[in-house]
Amino acid sequence: MPQSRWKLWLWRFAVTVSLAVWWGGLTFYAAIVVPLGIEQFGGVEQGLLTQRVTVRLNVVGTIVGVCLLADALWRQPKNCRAVLASVLLALQGWLWFLHARLSQSMETISSSLPSDESFYHEHRVYLWVTSAQWLVGLTCLGIWCVRPPAIPADNSAADIARGKH
Repeated sequence: MPQSRWKLWLWRFAVTVSLAVWWGGLTFYAAIVVPLGIEQFGGVEQGLLTQRVTVRLNVVGTIVGVCLLADALWRQPKNCRAVLASVLLALQGWLWFLHARLSQSMETISSSLPSDESFYHEHRVYLWVTSAQWLVGLTCLGIWCVRPPAIPADNSAADIARGKH
């Protein structure tokens, strides 16, 4: 394999692994760690832990988004990858903004979660934005990692739909 193709393969492998690690980590955190943390520690302590962990998830999400966007822009022809990466980064920017606001609210109440309704409203928004980002990440995994089957050029769409090819 020529050196340029080797570098391209290595780059795309690194992008794919980083996407899989981020998405898998976010999934594991939301599905396993948060429920067990709430069960073990309760709401306040879990919130303080979550505040620290989500910084790391946001850092990794930002890196992955930048890598996906760079990869999408280097590909020819341009396709939906650049749009997906941009959406992922826009959601990540929103998460950074919300995280800063939530952290500021938490700091004003001396190491405990605030009880005011605006905090909980913003926290719900944070969770919905995270869910949307998770879905975009899942779509990115499908687009970046799964190659659709080739459709022979000499078969019509009707033949393919009927299973004849």
